[in-house]
Amino acid sequence: MAKKPANLIYGLEDRPPLLTLFFLGLQHIFLMSSTLILPVVLISEIGGSFEQVCSVVAMTMIACGIGTIVQAMRWGGIGSGYVCPNLCGPNFFIASMDAAWLGGLPLMRGMTIAAGLVEAVFSRFVGKLKFLFPPEITGLVVLMVAFSLIPLGASKFLGINYQGEPIQINCLWVASATLLIMVGINVWSKGKLRLYSVLAGMFCGYLLSYAAGLITSTQLNHLMNAPLVASPFFGSILNVTFQWTLLPTFIIVSITGALKSFGNLIMCEKVNDEEWKEPDMQRISNGLTADAICVTASGLLGGMASDTSASNVALSSASGATSRTIAFMAGGLFIFLGFFPKITGILTLMPMPVMGAILIFVTCFMIMSGFQIILSSGVNIKKTFVVGVAIIFAFSLDLLPSLYDGVPYLLRPLFDSSLTLSTVLAITLNQILSLHEEQTKNKN
Repeated sequence: MAKKPANLIYGLEDRPPLLTLFFLGLQHIFLMSSTLILPVVLISEIGGSFEQVCSVVAMTMIACGIGTIVQAMRWGGIGSGYVCPNLCGPNFFIASMDAAWLGGLPLMRGMTIAAGLVEAVFSRFVGKLKFLFPPEITGLVVLMVAFSLIPLGASKFLGINYQGEPIQINCLWVASATLLIMVGINVWSKGKLRLYSVLAGMFCGYLLSYAAGLITSTQLNHLMNAPLVASPFFGSILNVTFQWTLLPTFIIVSITGALKSFGNLIMCEKVNDEEWKEPDMQRISNGLTADAICVTASGLLGGMASDTSASNVALSSASGATSRTIAFMAGGLFIFLGFFPKITGILTLMPMPVMGAILIFVTCFMIMSGFQIILSSGVNIKKTFVVGVAIIFAFSLDLLPSLYDGVPYLLRPLFDSSLTLSTVLAITLNQILSLHEEQTKNKN
């Protein structure tokens, strides 16, 4: 039985009042909306129409809303029962773009469905792999998920879109003010005000961004011209194609996404249990199944592939509210807003510095959780090398990717993500060193 941590205002099975629940869900959908720009970019790149952009964005929202709700359920092997929302997955963006260039949206949908089925199969076997994930490795996964958010958060915080671009001072001061508001409320407030630290920061950040000219009149005109209500097109299930040559890429991306979700679900467990010691692999397996359902639904409905959101999990910890009823509210609101383009526009209008401040804020909680898990069972020489070697080479990939240009083609997938590389290195090294320990014990 999990012990509710003292810092939680609303624990997993608590039920906040309806108005409180609404605002807590609203905080989450702002974060869930942060990647909705990805389908806009993708459809624009392949020469799609404005109607296609609206349809894909709406269908992505509906699929992510469904996934968020299913994840919070516990239906006979489906759902972890945690607040672990889905959003449009950056992990899938490049692979989805390749599929869309090659065969249009029908091929992107078909390959997204295939990726969801791959994760569904993986989720059924992950429970048998518990021996591969002692605390130091589960903590490492959480830590690397947090580190993966740093480049995006820092670049948005500084207003930088591409390498070499100068820091935008307007973005910097707006982001700094927004972050200080969220941190101040979280550290110094008493009672339930901490629940709304991110929402308060967002509100102030939007006002400051408008005053600083970071929300343009063109953006506001697009928002005003968008229809209030629109019905998404649900005929995509009849218009899908598949190509075998793309399957290896989507398998790799799917497994990488599953590893990220693995880390997110572990963080959910730790946030909700004061006495957490090791991952509940059955619950994680059920959570990955829910994520697979969401990815598959994205392809069937005609949206972009989804991914569980590390920043939303950290938001739950930061606000002190992890009640799974929040996931039902957030998922329901996301589905509802898929039919209201004008309201959706407000969410997708989130200024860069506001987004950057939120990402920095929630990443701090994830980093500390990762370190706490790694150190929860003590430190020894084996753990030092398992974690140290994995982090060193993961950082080398992020900081100096050209070092690995000569990697053989068959090993290339391991070097597409520092999360994948660090996880594979840590698991492999841990098994080698553990084997040596067993042999030493047997000799003695």
